[in-house]
Formats: sequence, C-alpha cells, structure tokens
Amino acid sequence: MTLSPHEPRSAQDVAVWVRERTAAVDEFREVYDASQAHRIEHGGDCTVYPSSVGPLLGTLARISGAQRLLEIGCGLGYGALCMARGSGDLATVDTIERDDGHAALARANFERHGVSHRVQILAGDALEVLATLTMPYGFMFIDSDPDEYAASFDHLIRLLAPDGLLVTSNLFLAQYAPDIPGLEEAAQYRERISSDPQLRTVFLPSGLALTVRR
Repeated sequence: MTLSPHEPRSAQDVAVWVRERTAAVDEFREVYDASQAHRIEHGGDCTVYPSSVGPLLGTLARISGAQRLLEIGCGLGYGALCMARGSGDLATVDTIERDDGHAALARANFERHGVSHRVQILAGDALEVLATLTMPYGFMFIDSDPDEYAASFDHLIRLLAPDGLLVTSNLFLAQYAPDIPGLEEAAQYRERISSDPQLRTVFLPSGLALTVRR
C-alpha cells in the first residue's frame, strides 16, 4: 500500500497537520491572532495568552451540556467566545479579568460576535472574585497565572457542580521556562486535582488537565 505524499509521517508533521486543520475551522481565529499580536506589542508584562485549544474548549463545553460556564483569564475574549459558541444559545459564560484595558477589548469582541448578552466579565483579581461567587458551574476553564492555582483550588471545587468539568491549562510550564513564577503552586494544584477522592482527573500531553467532580 502506497501512502499519500501528504500523509503525516512524524510527530512534527502530525502537529502541523492538526494545527492547520484546527485553525481552518476556528471561527474566532482573528481574535486569537489579535491576542497574540497584542502580547507582542505590549511586551513581557502583558497577561494576554490566548489558549491554543479554543476549538477543543468549544467542543468540550458542548459535550458537557453545561448552562453556566466560568473562565479565569479572559484576555481579549478568545476562550470565552469559544465556550459561548460551543455551549449553545441558552448558556451563559462568566469570565474573570483584572486588566481593564483587556476587558474593554474583550467586550468589543463579544459584541462583534453577537454573544455579549450571554458573556459577563467579572472584573478584578481572580481569588477575590472567586470568593464572591456562590452558584455552581457545570464547566470551568482555568487559564490564569499559575501562582494562583493552589490558592484557588478550594474555591474551584466549591463552585464546580456535581459531574461538572474543570479544564485547567498551563500545568507543565517548566518545559518552556524552568524559572517561570508559579511552578511550585502549579505542582501543588496538580497533586490536589489528581489525588482528591471527589475528583477524576486525566492529563493531556499538551499541558491540559480534564477534571470531573464525582
């Protein structure tokens, strides 16, 4: 059997193939690209890091059936857009963002894509905002500073509905920058989501963790 010349033949080829096909079906790709450009323009202190798994977020949100969704780390709104579209027209998304400038840009993106009536930005520091929330969420995406992960754990579990799905990113950042702040806190968080008896967690090589509350 002769393979097509376009058949991916290495791990790198597969990664390129997946990246290209994913980008081709990503209806919010321009927001992702704008987010990347924004970070480059504003330098190392900029906190806009759009998730590389936006379409996956939308698919997971749809599968979960969640009607209330929470994101920590809004940036310019890319992740929240994917979650809002994936979860359907009746679902609502709360997204936490501490930078007023980023929040303003995100609101403009939500308005432009017709989801502003379903997406609410909760302004402020993540830990402070989490402490004020009481209603459970069926789907949560954590994409904030790793140094807040361990401290946020109890709030996240308190807010995660039974059978709800918690998606966490940035859990293996040492492979990119071994001196990045927050590695110890991220490690503590990894241990808690993998050992807590009320949770079922699987880890993906991309650095994501998928956690279901029993």
